[in-house]
Amino acid sequence: MDKKYPYQDPNLTIRQRVSDLISRLSLSEKVGQVNQHLYGWNCYDYQKGKIELTKSFKEHVQWGNGLGALYGLFRADPWSKVDYTNGIPVQKSWKVANQIQEYVISHSRWGIPALIVEECPHGHQALDSISYPTNIGRGSTFNTQLIEKISRLMAKELATKGVHIALVSTLDLAKDPRWGRTEECFGEDPILSARMSEAVIKGFQGSLILDEVNFLDLRVSDIKKNPDQIGVVLKHCIAQGDSLGGHNSGTVPIGRREFSDVYMPLLKSARNAVGVMAAYNDIDGVPCHVNQTLLEKHLRNESGFQGLVMADGIALDRLSDVFQDQIEAAGQALIAGVDLSLWDDTYTKIEAGVVNGIIDEKVLDHAVSRVLAVKFLLGLFENPFIQPIDQKQLLEESRIMNEEVAKESLVLLKNNGILPLNYSGKKIAVIGPNADSIYHLLGDYSAPQTRIQQQKTILQALKDTMDDAEIMYAEGCEVRNENHQELKIKEAIKIAKEADIIITVLGGSSARNFDMEFLQNGAVSSKGINMDSGENVDVASLTLCGKQENLLSKLTLLHKPTVAILIQGRPHDITLVEEYSDAVLVGWFPGQEGGQAIAKTLIGENNPSGRLGITYPRNSNQLPVYYYQRDASKQEDYYDLSGSPLHEFGEGLSYTTFTYGALACQRSVDKLQVSVKVKNRGNLAGKVSTLLFIKLLGGSVIQRTKILKDFCKVTLNPHEEKIIVFTLSSDDFRYLGADDCWHYVKKAKIMIGDLEKEIDLD
Repeated sequence: MDKKYPYQDPNLTIRQRVSDLISRLSLSEKVGQVNQHLYGWNCYDYQKGKIELTKSFKEHVQWGNGLGALYGLFRADPWSKVDYTNGIPVQKSWKVANQIQEYVISHSRWGIPALIVEECPHGHQALDSISYPTNIGRGSTFNTQLIEKISRLMAKELATKGVHIALVSTLDLAKDPRWGRTEECFGEDPILSARMSEAVIKGFQGSLILDEVNFLDLRVSDIKKNPDQIGVVLKHCIAQGDSLGGHNSGTVPIGRREFSDVYMPLLKSARNAVGVMAAYNDIDGVPCHVNQTLLEKHLRNESGFQGLVMADGIALDRLSDVFQDQIEAAGQALIAGVDLSLWDDTYTKIEAGVVNGIIDEKVLDHAVSRVLAVKFLLGLFENPFIQPIDQKQLLEESRIMNEEVAKESLVLLKNNGILPLNYSGKKIAVIGPNADSIYHLLGDYSAPQTRIQQQKTILQALKDTMDDAEIMYAEGCEVRNENHQELKIKEAIKIAKEADIIITVLGGSSARNFDMEFLQNGAVSSKGINMDSGENVDVASLTLCGKQENLLSKLTLLHKPTVAILIQGRPHDITLVEEYSDAVLVGWFPGQEGGQAIAKTLIGENNPSGRLGITYPRNSNQLPVYYYQRDASKQEDYYDLSGSPLHEFGEGLSYTTFTYGALACQRSVDKLQVSVKVKNRGNLAGKVSTLLFIKLLGGSVIQRTKILKDFCKVTLNPHEEKIIVFTLSSDDFRYLGADDCWHYVKKAKIMIGDLEKEIDLD
């Protein structure tokens, strides 16, 4: 297309170009831009090395006179039914992206490119992609620099394939571990999740969007986007982890103070993201997808968010809980600020709504303008196609960093001195359902793995690492299945009797298989016999599934030194595990390199530095146990159970010892500088995360027991000490009073490690 219209002029600002282009669009073209209706894997047919675009894809492009966005072009998993027999090989990804883009542009009257959108929960969910630890483990690193680095590597990997936007979970909080999506949360704490969200944005996007300026007022050339920068859509907005009973997509009855204290920091952290995804749940009865107060007032106006709001999969169709008519639902979602659909039929009804006077076209224009603005921001109009790049070096760099984040995600909860292991010349029995399966290490929403990747299990890593030990293996039992497990337990006992040391690898699994059934949004709808975590896999009990406790009890009778490794997406009840084991290492779902990370930690090549990003309950009977509840005068213990958790938020052991001292506070006009000395008193180098909590004192409401305000991770050599300095603002000491107005406390308590200091703020 010849460049003869203002929207094609690179010397104009994005705002000017969007304004000109939207003035030229027909109603049907506008509706096409706010629809992300297709499943990407249904848009091509791959046979005998050749990619053909499908009839359904072409018909949809014709329907919208173009295409707003395409989700999941490269997605491979049991839901999409895409594997190595029919999926897009990684080396052909760029060609397919260009093929899609060329068709869309050539069938758009104004040459508007499409956004290619991909799922990236813990790495790209595509063939031959890097699969990192899930968020619950990454949050345990308390290392924002590390998260930024791996996010940058993910962005590079996706960009080489022609992807423009990654969907990444960062905004959910793990406040009820019965919820199946707990593994997608960085933890229970809003500041931890907010800092991690900011690191993810910076890693994926660099400086695409900044606080200082509205990107609409810039020219595309002013943004200076690099080819390996892509947009990120953070999900889910908001409070999905607060649903009653831990039910996926359940109702959330939180009040204004809970929202202000806990969720506003998360909204503010998303301000520079290209997009956010609205959550399935309601807040106090109002679904997030029609919550104008949430999306317009709090997210855009108060937090400064500039990007687009995407619907979650089929979520707009679920508005039938509120609206009987899809056209009315579409109109209300547009008014609330939802700019781009996902797979639903609701937004395909917008044109009829405008024609019949039910939907105001000006409201539609707001959504279209934000979609187009992101396309300009990402440089799609100037550079819609990509060139091939050799990924070998990138994938090797990613693999190395994958192992690093896996190492830092591991949390050591018990160690009576058995670790690091003295394995030389020993017979070691490796027993448990998670010892010899790579899929059990990956978490939900993972792609099929190559044969080489499938060999990278914990068992194989232990064999590779403990080269002069004799490694014996028995499955012992399956994760959930309780039937026909007796022979497996008997075999495990047999090899354990011959062993000097027992390593049990227990826990849960989010591994899907191609025989399962799925909902229209990809969530599991049939119970996998050995799947106990993941989307739509909520549990009532946190007890280890199947015969795992029975297996462990029988192994204990042998009185052998025992190390327990827990592979899991949520905290399980591990009271028996801790009682029967000499050491307990929580691996979460540690990703493709998790086996190596665990093996190197057991022998002391890696000094564990992970700390719990979630309060660890004794069992589900004492929920909720998240640490920042209000400090009300109440009976903490139950009549039949302790009220204290098994492990506190922030706990985690090391092979060395760190101590704190010299806590000091210095005030300036509107800042408080907090310093503390941390020292490594041991003989091993190690990394330590320093967490700063505050407790507000006084005021017209019951304040929280404490809440995290900042954290920092440093490396200390043996006997080395460092001064850590934190800077708090006046807003860190404010609260929403009984009059629903903001107030500032006159006193507060600062807490770091075992130190605390009360300060006057008058």
